[in-house]
Amino acid sequence: MTEINQHLPFLVVSSSPQLRKILKFVLESTIRADVTELESEEKALLFLKNLSITPSMIVYDYTPNSFLVEDFVGYLKDNSKGVRIVILVDSIREEGRDLLKNIPQIKLIKESDLPNELIKEAQVFFQNSSYINQDEYRRIDMDFLSILDGINKDLFIKLGQEKFVKVFNENESMSTLDYKKYRDKGIQYLYLHRDTALWVSEQIQKQMNIFLKASHFKFVLRSADETPEKRFEQKILRIEEEVHIDNDFRLTIEKAIENVKATVEKEKRVQTILSSFKENKRDYAFFTQKMNLTCLISCLLAKELDWMSKTTIDKLVYASVLGDITLAVKPHLMQFHRLSDIEKSKQHITDEERKIFITHPQDASQLIKRYFSSAPSDTDNLALQHHEMPDGSGFPAGLKADKISPLSALFIVANDFATYYLTEEDTSLDEFLLRSQARYDFMNFRKIMKSLEKLRRK
Repeated sequence: MTEINQHLPFLVVSSSPQLRKILKFVLESTIRADVTELESEEKALLFLKNLSITPSMIVYDYTPNSFLVEDFVGYLKDNSKGVRIVILVDSIREEGRDLLKNIPQIKLIKESDLPNELIKEAQVFFQNSSYINQDEYRRIDMDFLSILDGINKDLFIKLGQEKFVKVFNENESMSTLDYKKYRDKGIQYLYLHRDTALWVSEQIQKQMNIFLKASHFKFVLRSADETPEKRFEQKILRIEEEVHIDNDFRLTIEKAIENVKATVEKEKRVQTILSSFKENKRDYAFFTQKMNLTCLISCLLAKELDWMSKTTIDKLVYASVLGDITLAVKPHLMQFHRLSDIEKSKQHITDEERKIFITHPQDASQLIKRYFSSAPSDTDNLALQHHEMPDGSGFPAGLKADKISPLSALFIVANDFATYYLTEEDTSLDEFLLRSQARYDFMNFRKIMKSLEKLRRK
């Protein structure tokens, strides 16, 4: 019988090296496991046929088009009757199900449910054994550390049987960790506290859907005690010029959208709304206040123009909540509305921040199309155009008034007013109208400004 202090042999088969690293970490944190990683069914077959000890669990990243899939699955069926076989799928063709259905030890898990469902499966399968990992320190492969963008937790090296020495302090930059030094000494693993290992697995689960969509992905790990901007970096991830959000954050946004829609449906006078915002201006709440004020003003304008269809209101609410969402990582950038504003402040912002600001309309538009199928069609266009200006001085496309839709014109004015009202002193609707009348003296915009003036009198 295997000694309790030994590790059980496990096999992970996946063509994705990043996914293999994730599975190895999860299994070795949950079970006293020694994980062998292989990238193909061909190598897995050779490995299994030449192995004297059968693996206790096989995790197979199912690839329907592999020419060896039937041979590999058939071999598992005939020779691995006492082994738990976890097959990862997000979609599986009917012929694939037929191939797998007669193997009783198989468990299907969606890739998007990793790592939580694999942890549960391993804990259930080994629940009556001594192989559930109860150690205070859990090992983490050096290769796995390379796909984490900052761990911000203590890391240890193991000396002898029970001695652990800290080699990396939380809040240090991962760039200070000298991987080569440890690899040159033949060290494959560092160690984490048990709670930290569980926390890493939770962070992976939150970002798994993004990982499955994006290449060259690094998991961004942020603690609860990080600044709000750092925590937003964990939820809003920029990968090779594409912006993604994790599933939990998407659900949070959808809940916010429902709450905002409920608020919009209540009858309110514009002066009552503005008085409330003036009394409750808070720098730390600027992101939320800008979103809410933009939404309320744009919907009041739509009502004044008799554009109050459910579809129109849904567009305005979604665009208000999501138009500046990627600026949550740099909330001070939300105080700018025009390109000229940011040019005046270029000494106070970095090139990276300038790029984030200039690209945020496209980023928001892409997020709406990619993650919010419940948003009405053309909502992404509202987000894309909310910094355009009728004289062509806006961005990202420099559109002129004749290329800007009436609803986009409304949304541009509402955004401009919300930014003005929340960033300047002694603000009023009268002053905004006076300042901006000439700026918006173009086609569709004239009608919007007249409606805003009518709201002032109500």
